[in-house]
Amino acid sequence: MLAPTFFIHPPKSGGSTVISFFDLNKGKDQFVNFEWDREGWDRCRARLLETHIGGGHQSYGIHRSLKAPLAYCTILRDPLARQISHYRYALNGKNGEVARGASVSATEALVLRGTLSLDEWVSESLGGKNIFAQMLSGHSAPQALSLEVAQANLRHHFSAVGVCENMSEFLLRLCGKTGLKLPFYFETNITSGSSKDIGQLSETARQKFVEDNRLDYRIFEHAKRQIESDAQESGSVFTKALELVKVIQAEINQLENPYIHRSVVFGFDEAFLAKVLGVIGRFDLAPIDEYLQSAENETQSLADMYDGFVDSVRDGVVSGWAVNLSHPEEKVLLDVRIGREVIASGLSGEHRPDVANAGYPSAHAGFSIALPPGAPDGFHVAVANSAERLHNAGVWRQGWHCV
Repeated sequence: MLAPTFFIHPPKSGGSTVISFFDLNKGKDQFVNFEWDREGWDRCRARLLETHIGGGHQSYGIHRSLKAPLAYCTILRDPLARQISHYRYALNGKNGEVARGASVSATEALVLRGTLSLDEWVSESLGGKNIFAQMLSGHSAPQALSLEVAQANLRHHFSAVGVCENMSEFLLRLCGKTGLKLPFYFETNITSGSSKDIGQLSETARQKFVEDNRLDYRIFEHAKRQIESDAQESGSVFTKALELVKVIQAEINQLENPYIHRSVVFGFDEAFLAKVLGVIGRFDLAPIDEYLQSAENETQSLADMYDGFVDSVRDGVVSGWAVNLSHPEEKVLLDVRIGREVIASGLSGEHRPDVANAGYPSAHAGFSIALPPGAPDGFHVAVANSAERLHNAGVWRQGWHCV
């Protein structure tokens, strides 16, 4: 059975429109929006495991908190265009939602009051600095290593990645990876108002933004190359399907859309949904079905997902627990590393009922790994053949965990 699909939603990258795609495929209130001020954690987790679709402004790694494997997907946007759109969104009161009680950050409030210029917003990356690197690596303060981790995550743990400049191609690819059938959307929460209202961006601010967000630009270009490569590998069957998707989408775009400047997070009018489905129903979807069938036959399984914790380093032994969330019955091979060099290895499998009692799917998760005599300090613990580290993994020095 496929793992639940979790959509990582970078702000102002077309994510609300992606949610409309899930609405069209699964129906009203099936997409679980992970906003912790609205519903409790346990409730969101239970619903995600039931509906198999959800997401939000969350980073990679939420599978550890949910104690379940996920098939991630995401959509990206040119970093500067995303940043400017966020400024405009704050300036217009989040498409009017602020007047209806929506919350704003401190910097968004300054934009709304007219006391923070576009240059200040962009030059200081106030809509998020290297936000793609942060969200796709799971690192709260992204650095050079975060780029490598984010790219590895995209390869091994994301069923699909797209760019909002080509929404149809992303959704067609996502259908091929998830078993959904309708690669269509209706535009939602598009920033209203004219870009002329925000003034001109200085070249100095632009250059500083590009330098400060160079990790995001690298990720964006990496994603575009991956998308192009995937399209070429899929060949003419994908091209023909995409041509039809774009024809049908153009018809959908002609409908009078009540959500174009409004989010669907709080639900939608089922009558409008029926209109969109009515447009789709007028077409023969055979080319799309042909592509989806070929994609189903070629689907590669995503890499396993793990969670774990290093409890202690004492008397030359590293102890803790690790669970393979994708295959809980399997033992986890772990490495103790200094940089990239492996200095010791071991397997999980020791009895740890406390891990099962905490909600993890295995009680045989404990490990104890003996360090070699004279092992130097500065090591960390990671899943073998993976970039994933355990919680509290290191660096460890003289028996102490160094943050």
